[in-house]
Amino acid sequence: MIDGKLRDLQCEWRRLYSETLPWLAIAKSPVQTTWPVHIDHCFARIILDNVIGDGGPWTNKLKSPAIHNMTSAQLRRCIMLGKAIEGGIEDLAELDTKSLQARAKKPKHSAESSKRKREATVREATTLNDVTVGPPKKRQIDIKTALSSSHQSTKDGIQPSPSKTPSSVPVPSTLPHRAHTVDPELHTLIMSASSLTHFRRRVLLALCQVPSGHFTTYAALAEHLSSSARAVGNGLRNNQFAPRVPCHRVVASDGNLGGFGGEWGIDGKFAGEKIKLLREEGVVVDARKGRVEGEVWSGFR
Repeated sequence: MIDGKLRDLQCEWRRLYSETLPWLAIAKSPVQTTWPVHIDHCFARIILDNVIGDGGPWTNKLKSPAIHNMTSAQLRRCIMLGKAIEGGIEDLAELDTKSLQARAKKPKHSAESSKRKREATVREATTLNDVTVGPPKKRQIDIKTALSSSHQSTKDGIQPSPSKTPSSVPVPSTLPHRAHTVDPELHTLIMSASSLTHFRRRVLLALCQVPSGHFTTYAALAEHLSSSARAVGNGLRNNQFAPRVPCHRVVASDGNLGGFGGEWGIDGKFAGEKIKLLREEGVVVDARKGRVEGEVWSGFR
């Protein structure tokens, strides 16, 4: 009979390789320079080969299924390596290369290439501080603060700004506007929020990629997540991380404002705040019609 401590370790190990690491890979978390794998059994293979394989496949050392045949000590070591990958302490690409070489397989990437990419990322972050991830510091406020300011009527008090690129319906952008990388601190907050489902975590992390000065749609997010616009909209309700997770950058497919603060459209209580946030970032908004103008950003990774 399995004792409670061993069962807890098994559950933690299963959650790590089957949920946590795949979600990080899907969200393109910045903790790793590159994510060579995205599927749960691939993460298990990499970790098991490096912890138990001893230069070969783990199946040479341990009977399958591994989770039911590992000792407590082996489980702890696998969990430790998994958490090191999660925290960016260990390079996943290098570990994958070792695993594939142990199986006499050629990796699609090289550890040296991953190292060069990681060093380039560090240099870029050092020299381009003005292109750092996330919204400007002045917008790093709680959602209650963001929505507590007085709101003028969008019909009477906010005048539409001149349109530079008139368009009745926004169209998908073909311009190479680079996706933002998720702020590691914000990423940790989202992943550790017990109130969020896995799908909501995916929605929020994907939304973090939309750059300031651009907007996307519920449909574009849904296509990226292989879901539906309605599910995405529900996933954005009660966004506890706004405005750091910029739900104001999501509009309806026809250019209408969509939802914000739990209400929909130009007549919503917080429509004025959404217009204000978008305009401050440079998005053209016709406040009288409650529509954004320009190209839909869809450069999700």
